[in-house]
Amino acid sequence: CDKASDFETKFRTLLTKLDVVEGEETWQQIDGALKNLISLVKADVTKYDTFVPTMKQCAKFVNASVLSERTRLSATALSLVEELARQMETRFQPLADLLFPSVMKTCGRANKVFVTRGVNCLTTVITYAHIPDQIPQICYAAHSDPSKTVRGSATKLLMSLVSCCTVPELTPHLAAVEKAIASGVVDANPDARTTTRQTYEIFIKRFSNRVEQFHAGLSSTAKKYLKLDDKSAGAGRPQSQSAASRQRLPLRDRILAQR
Repeated sequence: CDKASDFETKFRTLLTKLDVVEGEETWQQIDGALKNLISLVKADVTKYDTFVPTMKQCAKFVNASVLSERTRLSATALSLVEELARQMETRFQPLADLLFPSVMKTCGRANKVFVTRGVNCLTTVITYAHIPDQIPQICYAAHSDPSKTVRGSATKLLMSLVSCCTVPELTPHLAAVEKAIASGVVDANPDARTTTRQTYEIFIKRFSNRVEQFHAGLSSTAKKYLKLDDKSAGAGRPQSQSAASRQRLPLRDRILAQR
């Protein structure tokens, strides 16, 4: 689209195709409209001032497709969310406020295909857009959600946040991050424990000034799982050569390599 008006004209056409009740006769129409919207996003329409207000008009349709029981339709909607984050980067935050809850719901579904796609989608979103406003929600899910699937998914997203967000983005939420780490290392879900230990290693390197205070507040069980004793509780663990090598990689490359 060479002009914002061209984008708006094409968008209105797509909106009429999205604004239908999903069913056997309509889901492919919705899927096609979402794919055309992805193509528009790739064509750099996000640069227009009208893009975010315009996209907000179809957020409810995107959310409905993300939560669809049809795996193809849900996958297309998640691809749109990912592409928006890639193209907009930190400008994606206003749309994240509308789209994040539905994608997060997929991270707790019974079908592992949906869970994997949801986690991968939000990992991409965090990698490119950071979405710091969602840090409290992810931390809460990591330490308090009754579903072990949700907690396991949230701990993976927490690792992405701690890896990819800037220090100024993380700083207002450090208490929530620390609570999620302290809870995650003793979670009943072994995958959550393993992921949280990895998050802990990243955290103590990026926020070394908070290590002593953080260790002091840990339960004895958490210290045991982190292999801390009274002497080491005031300092971060020595960094192995392989860990140091990984730390020298750009943050985006590290988190993408973990997928």
